[in-house]
Order: sequence, then structure tokens, then C-alpha cells
Amino acid sequence: MAGIIGHILPIAIGVALSSVPIVVMVLILLSPRGRWSSLTYLIGAAIGLAGLTTLFSAVASLLPPPPPSNQSPLFAAIEIVIGLALLVLAAVRWTRGRARIRAARAAHSGVPADLDPDAAPASATGMVAWLTKVTSLGPIPSFGVGFILMLRPKNLLLTLAAGVAIGAGNVTVGLDAVAIAIFTLLGISTLAAPIIFSLVDPARMKTPLERTRVWIEGNSATVTTIVLLVLGVVIIGSGITHL
Repeated sequence: MAGIIGHILPIAIGVALSSVPIVVMVLILLSPRGRWSSLTYLIGAAIGLAGLTTLFSAVASLLPPPPPSNQSPLFAAIEIVIGLALLVLAAVRWTRGRARIRAARAAHSGVPADLDPDAAPASATGMVAWLTKVTSLGPIPSFGVGFILMLRPKNLLLTLAAGVAIGAGNVTVGLDAVAIAIFTLLGISTLAAPIIFSLVDPARMKTPLERTRVWIEGNSATVTTIVLLVLGVVIIGSGITHL
């Protein structure tokens, strides 16, 4: 059990540091109906993360268990593929982040985006518009947003890695449930803490939330890239140890 927890801890941190769910959480908290919408958003995220992890753990438990020597080419291949996919996502995230920065600089310089070869794709503007709509969501749509954000490619890969680690641990169903609960709690911790503090003292949290939103919007590409790179290398290393 200790080995499983040690394996899923860095993966859970990677989920917790996902920038988009945090930005959406901040925008919901700053919205007129932020009190209840933020709670349903958190519940949706928790159910989505726990459900995915449970599903992947159940599938992984159906695979042939690794031999006593802890060498399993199958589990090694799964982890190496997941790690490589995370490295590819890191490269894509960094490239898109740099493109958006260049697009912002082009906008400040007065160069039209369609004439600037370094400008970001139109999807960047679409993302900003989508985030703006979040501020008008009620409790039920916020629940759906929280759930759906757990289905993003990065989270799918991370929960798949956690599910494989839990399902391949060869422990009881009860211990699997404990590991899934720990992973879920850590994964949503960066959402839960600000929401709880905002419910206790909303006036005091308003300024920190605004600053957090601005900081994440300016640094999300760098943070996400670093997290994906580290986790990709860690998971690949874990896969190599099973060869």
C-alpha cells in the first residue's frame, strides 16, 4: 500500500496544478452566484476525478498481475507510453503558450493577428471567450463544467497512470478505495482550499483570487510544461524499473 501511495502522490500533485480548472474556479468564485456555483463545481470535479480513477483502476486490475520480481513488460509498456504522451503534451502546451504570448505582443504593437506569422491560432481567443462565460454559470452548469474539466487530455493521462498504479498494486478493494480517495483529495486540493476559505471569509479572499487569476493567466504555460515534463520523466522511469 505504501508503494501505491508513493507512486500516486506526484501524479496527484500534477492534477492539482492544472491551470485551467484553477482559473475557472477563481472566475466562478468572483461571479455573482459564486457561493453555490463554486461548491457544485468542486463536487463535479471530485466526482469526475474519482470516477475516472476508479474506472482505470478496475481495468488495470483485470490485467495479469506482475510477477514477484516486480518485472512486467506489460505494465512497463503502459507507463512508458503514458510518460511519452505527457512529454508530447508538455511540448504542445509550451508551443501554444509561446504562440499566445506572441499574439498578445502583436496586438499591443498594432499588427493584425492575421498578418503576424507568429500570432496564436484563433482558438486562443475562443478560449478567452469561453472562460468569460463561466462568470454567468449557475450551480448546475458549474457542476457539469467541473466534471468535464476532469476529462481533459492531461487529466486523462494522469488518472490513467494513477489507475494503473492502483490496479496493479494487488491489494484489497478497501485499500484500493483508500488510494483512490487520497488521490482524489490531493487532486482537488487546489480547488477545495480556496473555495472553503472564500465561503468562510469572501471579502478577504477577493483580492488574493484576483491576483491568482492574473498570475496563472501569465504563467500557466510555463507551470504546466514543467509539471508535465517532470511527471513524464517520473512515469517513464517507473516503467523502466518494471522491465
